[in-house]
Amino acid sequence: MGFISADRRQKDLIGYSLEDFIPKDAKCRFIVDIVSQLNLKKLYNHYSPQGADAYDPSIMLSTWFYGYTEGVTSTRKLEKLCKRDMHFIYVSANLRPDHCSFSRFRKDHLHLFPYYFEQIIRIARQRGYSDFKVIATDSSRIHARSSVKKSKDSDKLARYLTAVRKDIQEYIELCELDELDDEPADDQKEIKKNLQRLRKLEKTLIKRQHQLDERKKQIKKEYRDKHQINITEPDAYLMNHVNGKQSAPAYNAQVSVDTKTQLIVAQDVVQDRNDRKQFSIQHQAVEKNIGKDTERKHINDSGYHSLEQLEYIEENQVNATIADPTLVNKPKTSTQSPEEIQKQARRLKKSDFSYHADGDYFTCPVGEKLTFTRYNTQKNRPGRQYRASNCNGCKLKSQCLASYNKSGLRSIFRDEKEHLSEKMRQKLQTEDAKQKLKLRSITVEPVIGNLKSNLGFRRFHLMGLLNVKGEFTLMCIAHNLNKLYGLLLCFYFLIFFKIYQDDLDKNRIFI
Repeated sequence: MGFISADRRQKDLIGYSLEDFIPKDAKCRFIVDIVSQLNLKKLYNHYSPQGADAYDPSIMLSTWFYGYTEGVTSTRKLEKLCKRDMHFIYVSANLRPDHCSFSRFRKDHLHLFPYYFEQIIRIARQRGYSDFKVIATDSSRIHARSSVKKSKDSDKLARYLTAVRKDIQEYIELCELDELDDEPADDQKEIKKNLQRLRKLEKTLIKRQHQLDERKKQIKKEYRDKHQINITEPDAYLMNHVNGKQSAPAYNAQVSVDTKTQLIVAQDVVQDRNDRKQFSIQHQAVEKNIGKDTERKHINDSGYHSLEQLEYIEENQVNATIADPTLVNKPKTSTQSPEEIQKQARRLKKSDFSYHADGDYFTCPVGEKLTFTRYNTQKNRPGRQYRASNCNGCKLKSQCLASYNKSGLRSIFRDEKEHLSEKMRQKLQTEDAKQKLKLRSITVEPVIGNLKSNLGFRRFHLMGLLNVKGEFTLMCIAHNLNKLYGLLLCFYFLIFFKIYQDDLDKNRIFI
């Protein structure tokens, strides 16, 4: 098998080439140049020596990269642009691939996109665009391709399966009747086709029932009854607040961004609805892509805060600043009086209790001591249990004790690693940490806004976790290419400005 290729510098009969129609500083030229610097050996090796000729992989890769930088993710739209838009014609070398070829290329080579993502980041590092000393991480929920109407809980799934089986039985009875022979041939074919489709759907629903039962074993009991699975895309979990919708099947997309250039240096797509396990994964991905650096600083919001991640930070000596969820939306005063708490009519939280390390005890808002009683475990984590000696007559008792508390005494569990949380809380009080958190909000959040609003990546086109991971990598590559192109234009402008200033200095007449 050979490759269908072309030379963009090849002149036609009237003496013109594609190069003549494209400005020297055009983005399409920049992307073709970047792709020419990538190691495409794995891409070419993926093709078999047998079979019909295929479009040159480097041209197809360049076209997809350029398409995503322009917010074009549809294969049919990409096909049209490669016939009528001069910049797309240039990138595709006027080969005019059809939408099926584009679709097959993207689907067959999704696993290679992370490899090229890393190479592009390393090119940026080699060119000295940034020192990558401060990295901010954030996440966003991106709508899956499937519809929320296809998400079913156990009861709805069982009713749907019953209805499908009823339809199957009706078709079987119809096929067994002699009257079917009297029907036109096209109607007979349609009935058999529908029966085949329903039987396939029945198998799918049975499979989804087993998958839903297995997933329920991994979540808390109170959430099992409401837990749903999507029939067409089981990898997508039902998440809240997706593209302005109350809930929708979606994936949790992670990005780690260099605060100096807003280049994405690490990315991932996970099924977790929260980010409590993601810092360590993103930190390892950052070090893999741009190398280890003990001076590098990491900034994260409160969604990434957990004792497990703080342990990881401590063990690996990572310079990280992670916002504490207990401090979010908390009043400016560190403590509130019992009267203020009573007036607010809110439940007392653990953060309302003060721990005294010298005496190893807690004090509640009214001054009652909670002393150590025994060792205990919560969520498979070891710690110490503290309990008050007398809660009778306390005016906050109804707001403090849970309805299922039979002892009538407030108790508090302290994880053995909770000192790490307190250490981070002290760090967050410094001016440096406050400035870092402000920096995070103006660096990584605009990147997510650019991906979803400017480039239009608000919904995945592919289905399945592995395919979605590859597609999101392509989205991040597009963002980085746009950023690198912008940095290159700024570099050219600075050079031009310096030459202009030097020329003015040489020709200036002093009076």
